Amino acid sequence: MKKSLSSLPLAFALSIGVAACGSPEGEPATLDAAGAEVPFASGVTADDLERRVDQFAPVELTFDASLLDEPHRRAMKALVQASDILNEIFLDQVWSGNRALRERLAEAEGEGADAARAYFDIMYGPWDRLEHEEPFLTAGPKPPGAGYYPEDATKAELEAWLADHPELRDEFASYFTMIQRDGDGFVIVPYNEAHGDRLTEAGSLLREAAGLIENETVSRFLETRADAFLSNDYFESDVAWMRIADNLIDPTIGPYEVYEDVLFGYKAAFESFITLRDPTESAKLDRLAALMPDLEAALPIPDEHKYLDRPFTSPISVVTEVYAAGDTRSGVQTLAFNLPNDARVRAQEGSKKVMLTNIIEAKFEKILAPIASVLMDPDQVEDVAFDPFYTQVLVHELAHGLGPDYVTGSDRATTVNAALQELYSPIEEAKADVVGVHSLAVLTGRGEYTEDFLRQVYVSHAASLFRCVRFGTTEAHGKGCLMQFNWFLETGAILHDSDTGRFSVDLEAISGAVSGLAREFLLLQATGDYDATAAFMERYGEVPDVLTAAIERLGEVPVDIRPTYAVKELMEAW
Repeated sequence: MKKSLSSLPLAFALSIGVAACGSPEGEPATLDAAGAEVPFASGVTADDLERRVDQFAPVELTFDASLLDEPHRRAMKALVQASDILNEIFLDQVWSGNRALRERLAEAEGEGADAARAYFDIMYGPWDRLEHEEPFLTAGPKPPGAGYYPEDATKAELEAWLADHPELRDEFASYFTMIQRDGDGFVIVPYNEAHGDRLTEAGSLLREAAGLIENETVSRFLETRADAFLSNDYFESDVAWMRIADNLIDPTIGPYEVYEDVLFGYKAAFESFITLRDPTESAKLDRLAALMPDLEAALPIPDEHKYLDRPFTSPISVVTEVYAAGDTRSGVQTLAFNLPNDARVRAQEGSKKVMLTNIIEAKFEKILAPIASVLMDPDQVEDVAFDPFYTQVLVHELAHGLGPDYVTGSDRATTVNAALQELYSPIEEAKADVVGVHSLAVLTGRGEYTEDFLRQVYVSHAASLFRCVRFGTTEAHGKGCLMQFNWFLETGAILHDSDTGRFSVDLEAISGAVSGLAREFLLLQATGDYDATAAFMERYGEVPDVLTAAIERLGEVPVDIRPTYAVKELMEAW
């Protein structure tokens, strides 16, 4: 019987490597014949699935609906409806068989049916994102290319085809295309063709919302994003999103992150965040954004790899999440994000950081604080506090805008993402973690924070590594946190007491360990060295016994939250 992540055997629960889960050489995912019983995967039981669902703590996301007048309520309703359309597209992007399996589950009866439906909804498919993408329903191995590539296509086969068609490489590597078989070869299909009817419908809803919102910058983003759904050119709408200002409703909607594509790491997944902006809290953080040039200059790498001439436009939005859909809702919930990912837009406009305060608060209260009470040295438990955790999340997002976007010496012809392919996402997430903490140490040295606060940051970040590793080894953040944990354990920055099983931070060693690891990640990105990156991930991806034992002690602590959205009920009266 499969077990929850907190009790998986050593070699299986947290084993990690640079290869995609679900062998590219294996058989594609398949469905059994339709039936009324739940199609459990071999060894999975109803009780097991119920325990897995219980790993996610229910949280209702409320908001102050009195802030919305009648036009804004109608606009909010249209944006939520558009988000639901993108949610369906993302379900297809995960796997082309998802909707058929969901229909089968809707008809299933008997023990475990409700849990199966719930866990399918949490995971956006039949594979457990916390357990190495192992199936919990009968569906075969997850295709490493998700729904973006033919399920039976191997990476070697695709690369051989590209070698014969070098003129198609840029289109193949586009964020916004999918690959289909065409006889003995392949054909590249833009998103606006693959999802044309649904994107047309979603675009109409965005235009409806744009006509109801008086803020010209928000309306322009929605109009240009609707255009992008039809043209497959997202540059102008990404620029418009960067220039949103003085807004109440703060929408982020479109294809963004590439985590789902573990074959190449190229293809963007559809997602949506519909939020309300807190202008007062956002303004408080402008000081940090203004310091971005100083933080780039202070990176622990040679100046030749730094981007001292980038615009460093880095607006920060503090928001309340009202609704989310698509990629961000699958498995572990996003607590902050830094977009856009298009290196062209970042070179021209910088990037925007969005802090989802109600999500951050829920994760701290329900997950991080309980983890610290179980695993951290009693003398350091009180250092795990909300403010340093919140600040570390913020600088993590700021750090996505620091360091190399292009491989050094490539004359900006090769992005780091293109060079590192499927290895990019975990390296980038880990880089953002350690560069963010390094940046807080730099700012502390300049008087922006106190030494006591920095100590709390170090301890809170160490505790958060346990939270993050539980996300699963096929998830970019979980991989990144595992590499950090091993580095800190190797350098003596994190200490383990074998008698108590608890951990502590060596406050003398942690600063050097953070800057040293930041240097490693930044140089891997600057050089775009795929083989060196793979070797680094392999070395620091082995799971020490102490970490597995620690995870096993967290069985009663939720892995993440499971949000429900009050706006859905309110919409019925709007």
